[in-house]
Amino acid sequence: MSEDNNLVLGLFGVTVALFGWGSFTLPMKAKEVAAANLDSMVFNMYMGIGVALSSLPILIFLPWNFTWWSTAGAALFAPGCLFCVLTVEWIGIAKGQAIWAGCVALQSFLCGFFYFGETPQNLLLTLVGGAILLAGIGTLSFVEVSPPEEGENVPLKGAADAEGGAGYAQMDHPKTTAKEVQPIKGLFGCVMIGLLCGSCMVPFRLAPAVPFQNGIDSAIYAVGFGLSLMVINMMVLAIRAAVSDMPELHNKLVLFLASFLGSANGQNHHIDNHEGQEHSGMLVILVTFLPAFHHWAFPLATPLTQCCLLVAGIWGITVFNEIRGAKAISTFFAGAAVVLVGAVLLGIYGQSAPAEVPV
Repeated sequence: MSEDNNLVLGLFGVTVALFGWGSFTLPMKAKEVAAANLDSMVFNMYMGIGVALSSLPILIFLPWNFTWWSTAGAALFAPGCLFCVLTVEWIGIAKGQAIWAGCVALQSFLCGFFYFGETPQNLLLTLVGGAILLAGIGTLSFVEVSPPEEGENVPLKGAADAEGGAGYAQMDHPKTTAKEVQPIKGLFGCVMIGLLCGSCMVPFRLAPAVPFQNGIDSAIYAVGFGLSLMVINMMVLAIRAAVSDMPELHNKLVLFLASFLGSANGQNHHIDNHEGQEHSGMLVILVTFLPAFHHWAFPLATPLTQCCLLVAGIWGITVFNEIRGAKAISTFFAGAAVVLVGAVLLGIYGQSAPAEVPV
């Protein structure tokens, strides 16, 4: 594949990842999911199933290939997704994803710098970018999140248990009880997401060059990743059932399949579907994002995709009314802009300088 085609493919992957990751949290707050009282670990298991099933059509176009590095990546991604579920319940989509996007960008840069030895093109501007990124995260931490009003969505079971509360709505109760925002827990969740999800693509870089680092052929990595994610989430839930309790599965197979089939058409933004849907579009997101890593250095691709925080912020403010009032909304977008500036500086100046071609 030519250099120009690789560039186009990489840009396309980043763009799809930007909008996909900016919208994947929406079904976590869907009324149907809230009414089902799903435990957060059960919810995470359904996400893993959705990723695994949606990755299988890749085998129609590419021959099967597996690397244990995809399992390592999934092992980092699985708990990161669980923290996503909890963090959305603690501080919402807008603030939560804005902060963890900055944490992911910073962690991905650190992985490239320390682990892969990718020397920044400009150390001073890289340090300035990191400082700006941290300042943006600090600004966002002061954004006041409005608690759900009476009748709005109830937390997932795991998040409610973590807050020490039971009292969630039953399936036949249309109204739910407002819950208190948990900023400290939310910030902790964002840090954990940054550490885990900001590192989950490191194993991809360590996978064999052929076929996993070979342009569009690298999409086959998503199959092993998805299947590993499904197995890991199921094993975690089984271990919990063995040592503690077994949460209600709400095994609505017809609804799950309907959600999955709807996702195959790329409608991962529709918030009226049921459990498992938010990762329904992960096939497209992951498959198109992998070539970005093939074309760009590790510190560049991930920070650029963190612009998804603006997409998530718009969803959280306009659809779920999480941040209210001119002061809070302006503070949010100011902090988000600062995070983006820091992420872009890290992406541009934090990557390794291109090797000189001998004349």
